[in-house]
Amino acid sequence: MSSDTLDPVLTTAIDQLEADNPAGALETLSGYRALHPDDPAGFFYQGDALAELGRLEEAIAAYRAGLLLAPDDPDALTTLGDLQLEAGQHQEAIQSYQRVLEVDPQDSDALVSIGLVYHAQDKADEAISAFQQALDREPTNLFAWNALGDAWYGKGEHQKAIEAYQTGIELEPEDPAAYHNLGELFYDLDELDEAEEQCLTAIKLDPAFSMSYLTLGSICMDQDRMEEALRYYQLYLKHERSSQASDMLAEVRAVVEGLTEELGA
Repeated sequence: MSSDTLDPVLTTAIDQLEADNPAGALETLSGYRALHPDDPAGFFYQGDALAELGRLEEAIAAYRAGLLLAPDDPDALTTLGDLQLEAGQHQEAIQSYQRVLEVDPQDSDALVSIGLVYHAQDKADEAISAFQQALDREPTNLFAWNALGDAWYGKGEHQKAIEAYQTGIELEPEDPAAYHNLGELFYDLDELDEAEEQCLTAIKLDPAFSMSYLTLGSICMDQDRMEEALRYYQLYLKHERSSQASDMLAEVRAVVEGLTEELGA
């Protein structure tokens, strides 16, 4: 549904979410839900706002409430699964993704998501099986190829991981994630020049791709290129926006402070 056909109050809440104002959206949605208690969209957007505020349990509850009104909404079921995975509710996340498959048995992304839950539980064989099932349904699924590369990487099957990432690159040469993943793998193999090339390609495609700056900083540190390392770490701090990266952000800030003092920058 296009935004110009939505209720104006709901449109305001969506605009607030897009403007990175989840608190304002949450307040707006409270008013909207009072007027439209049977509209599942009010619950779903409320869940999005709560998730942005880091209130995962409440976000999950909001999505569950909305799904009572729209039990076969695949997007909402997928988001619920994503929230449950983020909250560490692994079995519940799998159940949500399986419901997506009940609604649409050909939804290969749901199988990838199931595999990601297994990957989070260090169940590599189950994860790989799910990713391969996804690729059986949709051989061009970039999400699945990157996830499969991660799984093979985690098992120490480096050549299989490289092949999976390279397949993803062949399918979508403009996707920075596959280049970054390949760069990370080469970094772990101590092939620093190749790692740097892949990460530079990733940020050329997406200058806000924060994780590649982090890897580039590490590469430069390993090669005693301290001024470049400082610049890359500063760019990581500038572009990293994930609510799950707080520990890494704190660690990198400490490194930046140390390098700044050391270099007199």
